[in-house]
Amino acid sequence: MATPADLLPPRSTELETAFADAADLFAHTYEAISGMRGIKIVNPPPSFLPFLVYEYGLGELTPYVPNLYDLINEGIRWQRVRGTPAAVAKALEFVGYAAEIEEFPTRRRHWNWFMLALDRVRDAEEPDLARIEGITGLSVAVRSVFWRGFRGYDVRAADWSHRKWSGALWSTYSGVRIPGGNAKWSFGRTYDLAHDMTQTELESLGVWIEPTGEPLGWGAFPWPSVPWADPDGTARSVVMLENVPAGPAWVVFKDEDGEVIGYRRARARHQVVPALNGRYQVGNDRFEPVASGATRLYVEALTGFGDGYGATAASAGVILGAEPVDPYPPGALWVPAGGLDIDGPIIAERPVDIEFGRTVRERVRTLLRF
Repeated sequence: MATPADLLPPRSTELETAFADAADLFAHTYEAISGMRGIKIVNPPPSFLPFLVYEYGLGELTPYVPNLYDLINEGIRWQRVRGTPAAVAKALEFVGYAAEIEEFPTRRRHWNWFMLALDRVRDAEEPDLARIEGITGLSVAVRSVFWRGFRGYDVRAADWSHRKWSGALWSTYSGVRIPGGNAKWSFGRTYDLAHDMTQTELESLGVWIEPTGEPLGWGAFPWPSVPWADPDGTARSVVMLENVPAGPAWVVFKDEDGEVIGYRRARARHQVVPALNGRYQVGNDRFEPVASGATRLYVEALTGFGDGYGATAASAGVILGAEPVDPYPPGALWVPAGGLDIDGPIIAERPVDIEFGRTVRERVRTLLRF
């Protein structure tokens, strides 16, 4: 390899040659410079990472991707597709979620709004939702607005037609906002509970009938729509169900200490029979309401956004025929402990694990078999 001294004329002195060699920085730095080649791309040292984040313009992602190695590896790919749906998908991977984008129709005034159909209900309410909203806003085009995220509970506004007379939507989309956020969130979870009524529960409801092995007569009970010959005792179950106390049904939630968190009024209480295309479902089975002759009672309650917020239910049970007490109105949907005038027992109480939140509605579907 040539040196600066090699470029001197043949008549140069030793002093000139010495000066040329002393001024040759390349000979002293070549190995170090060669060793640094590619160091910021292939396994950079930790001390380089903050400077690389600044160089690549990834600083705004640091609140969402704390591991700087992951940020540099994936953030550059995110930068290349920023402003597209691909950037939203990659950004949601950073925070552990996935979603499908649903844009508003172009005929609407807010044509640039969009929603995210998330792959699951959020894990931690406020931290996770703030991260999803923040990183999604960084990923989309400037004209786009992230307006709503949902999973499990998605009620839409009525869209009557496209004409000017009905240009505005009727009602609104389900969901609530968390403090400090702009996007609406609408989540729902379902818990299916099937329960065979015990003799103790039926006695406490005042409907127990001793099995005699003989068909029921016309006397003490109103005859249900079952055959007179009833070798399997179906009529007995039907009669017990038809004599259950009337009035609203409630689902009661208790914490791990057995203390009542609150009561939610059931939005459905029906005698049902199995049906292939029934309107109600518990597990994989569907049921249809009937006027009489059923041996099953279907009770469904759906909590409101924020009901029981901050508490975790360890059990859920059913109360039949209770009414709210002052100061709660007769039509109250959610009442706290002490808010019901309860005459009967809590039946079908089962263990659950429900963490109540601002953005989730909890659906409890219970099938009582008499």
